Order: sequence, then C-alpha cells, then structure tokens
Amino acid sequence: MKILGVNISHDTSVAVLEDGKIVSVYEEERCRRTKWFSPAQDSANEYSELGLLSIDHKQLHEPDHLTFASYDRRAIALDFKDKVLKDRVLQGELISELSAQQLTRERIEELNEKFKDLMRISIDREDEDHLICKAIADQCQIDSYNFVPEHHYFHAVCGSHLSPYDECIVLTFDGGGFQTHHADYPGYQEIECIWHYKDDNVEPLWKRYSNHRIVSDIQSYFTGYGEDSIHCKEDLEVEIDGVPSVYTSYPSMGMNFSNMSYALGCDDQGRASGKVMGMASYGDMNPKVFTKHTVAQRLEHASLEHTVEIIQRAIDLLPDCKNIVLSGGYSLNCTNNYKYLQAFPEHQFFVDPIPHDGGTAVGAALVEWRKLNANDTDT
Repeated sequence: MKILGVNISHDTSVAVLEDGKIVSVYEEERCRRTKWFSPAQDSANEYSELGLLSIDHKQLHEPDHLTFASYDRRAIALDFKDKVLKDRVLQGELISELSAQQLTRERIEELNEKFKDLMRISIDREDEDHLICKAIADQCQIDSYNFVPEHHYFHAVCGSHLSPYDECIVLTFDGGGFQTHHADYPGYQEIECIWHYKDDNVEPLWKRYSNHRIVSDIQSYFTGYGEDSIHCKEDLEVEIDGVPSVYTSYPSMGMNFSNMSYALGCDDQGRASGKVMGMASYGDMNPKVFTKHTVAQRLEHASLEHTVEIIQRAIDLLPDCKNIVLSGGYSLNCTNNYKYLQAFPEHQFFVDPIPHDGGTAVGAALVEWRKLNANDTDT
C-alpha cells in the first residue's frame, strides 16, 4: 500500500510511505530551486493549474491514499473606517478595547457590535487549503483525499517515529501552526506543545496558542501607536478536551526570530530565522553594543531561557520519562539544542531529522497508515 503525505505550507514536501515504511521524502523547493516555496505563491489564484514538480518528476501519481498537512491559511479580514484612521482619539479608544481581553470569537463579536460604525473584523474567510489540496489530488489522479486539521501533531508524530525511543516526551515549537480551535479562538495558532509518545500513540499534554500575527495586522492600521499596543497583557488559560491550553497575543520565540530576520535584513518576509541564529554565534551580551550580532545573541539567550522553562514544564508532567524529542522549525537552533543537554543532564535529547514543516508530510502519512491499520484490526 502506497500513501502520499503532502505538506502544502512553506517547505512544501511529499513523503512516500509504503506498507508503513518511509521510502522517501521530496522537498519541492529543490525541484523548483525556489527557497521557501509554497503552493499559493506559485499558483496565484489558478488552483486548477497547480501541481508539484516532485510528483511529476518521481511519477508519484495514483497512490492508494493521499493525505495533506498544512500550517493554516484561514485568516481574519479587517476593516477600519476612514474616520478611525484619521482620528487619534478614536484609535486610542479602539486600542484600549482591543487589548483589554484576548480576541476570542465571543470578544470579536462583542467589539463588532459595540463599534459597528468604526470597524469590522470578519472571521470566516474562504479556506484556501482545500483548494490547493483538490488541485494536487487532481494531479495525482485520485478522487479522494484526507486533510486533517493538525500541524504540531504531525511534527510530533514524525519526530517520535524517527527517534530511537519507545516512549518519550515530544516538544514541538514553531512560528505558527494550525488554528485547532478556530471556531472559538480564530487566528490563534499553535506555537508550543507538549506531547507524550508511547506505543505509536501521541497524546497532547499542554498547548500554547498565539494570535500575534492577527494582532500585528490590526496594529498596522494605527501607525501613531507603539508596535505592541494591541497586545493583551493577560494570557487566557483554559482546558479544552482535557488539555490545558494557553491563549496569548504575544509572539512565540519562533515568531521573534522571524521578526528579527526581517528587521536585520536577512529576508524581506521574515523567513530567514536560521540566519539570525547563526549571527548569534558571533555576538555577545555586552549591554553597550548593538550590532546585529549582539542583538541576535540577546534573542538567542532569551529563547534559551524560555525554552528551558517549557522543557521543565514537560518534565514536571512526566517526571519518570527521561527521553525528550524536539520538533518544529524552531528546533533547528543547534546551538541552543546543545545547551539543553547542559541544563538537563539526566535526560536524553533527540532532534527530529526533519523538524521544519517538510516533516509534517511524514507525520500525515504515518497518521493515515495507523488509522487504516486500526480500521483493518477492528473489522
């Protein structure tokens, strides 16, 4: 049985799974020689013409099963009236209300009603992911496919499967993942998750979500105010389906590296986080120096302290488990990865060999295989 797992976010990739074994993983950007390729940028709006060169080059048509992974292209549309954009008093009033509470769906609807003559935040926009999935399914000459609304879960499945451990804690860090609870918390993407892996099962233990990108989009309308004026200072902590979950408007460390890559001129879209991590190796913590290397080093240090706190939280949840797997693009930070060994000398660490979004194609294919096997066993 051949299963294709396709990641359609940036780092677009195709994983081939045959009878439960990973045969190969192809990265689309290498076929196209276009770094950070993602389907939407190539297809404009003509999804019917979209295809992946790796599928054609490797003749991966007509698989037995096709399944997709993505970050989450659902977005929120913003509309602020001209009189708001010209009136600093009105802007101040709106900013105060927007930052008072986390922007849950209930809060957004409340603000839309209260300020209906000044602004409108629209939540449910067309789901671009399914248009891309359908076009690639047509290319594969297959009528049906699965698109599971997950991202960090696929990272966790990929990392744990490739690790040498029968049981482990899996930590997934990313600039932004899926909007798991979009219905009630639109725009909040998974940024940090703790999982427990055992017997081919991956179960969530704790999650953090951020709507920083939405908050930044709102902030761009109010040019006379500080960059962080829309952020809600208080996180929202709830339990969903038995999983403790934190909702914040502050960026993840992955987002901070992305923002810094833009600020330091590494990439005009903030995608070169790895360059910032590399710069950090040439800086120091001298408080009187503000070169790009020392600024990068300070972010590196702050990210280390933050991640150590998350690892400690995970260990507290599973104190008897000594194996830790790291996945998600943020786990490409090799200098910090080495320092975790020093911070937690009694634990073993394994870094997912495909920690960036390309690895979610492997995770999606493995989840499909396990689901099909479970169904066969039941019957």
